[in-house]
Amino acid sequence: MMKTIIAAILVLLSFNVAAAPAGGSRVHDRYDSNEKRGVVLVEDAIEADSLRISLGRDLRGFVEGKVCDDCETIKVVITPKTKAYENNVEVPLKRAAGRVGQSATVYYYIDSKEVSRISW
Repeated sequence: MMKTIIAAILVLLSFNVAAAPAGGSRVHDRYDSNEKRGVVLVEDAIEADSLRISLGRDLRGFVEGKVCDDCETIKVVITPKTKAYENNVEVPLKRAAGRVGQSATVYYYIDSKEVSRISW
């Protein structure tokens, strides 16, 4: 009886280990811990010390950056709907292009990778 219980526990433990990705998950911890609580993140942010942004005359472009130090660089899309804020006051989006190489926070929708706002 005891051998059967131990065998069952070992089988269950092997399922748990097999389900874990090798080397750990590359999704940063905020996603994992929030999913366990039933919270769905809609937006995330890139906190750039040196903003890498490209913005055309048509107010379309992109920002490249990282969500966390260990995360891969991602590219998010700027559209004419994207808002820009300087000291919490809305300013023309074209001003964001002047922030190249300076600090800014870029908020984007996780599913579409579309930038909702840029603030500095």
